[in-house]
Amino acid sequence: MSDELKILSEDVKEKFDEIIEGIYMIVVKLDRYIEKSVSEHENFEIGILELGRDSNKHRTDTELHPRKKTS
Repeated sequence: MSDELKILSEDVKEKFDEIIEGIYMIVVKLDRYIEKSVSEHENFEIGILELGRDSNKHRTDTELHPRKKTS
């Protein structure tokens, strides 16, 4: 193989290595973003469920719907 071809093939290899490293970094960032989004979504769902539960409790404890007294 000629010297020019060696230099060119090494340069191409370096460029591919940089591209592969860049893709890996993007994948890592996307994985972190997905984990964060899933966690935020779960927290949001928990908040909505708690809000619904609190709303139902409030609705049953009002003057219009007094709680039945047990003896």
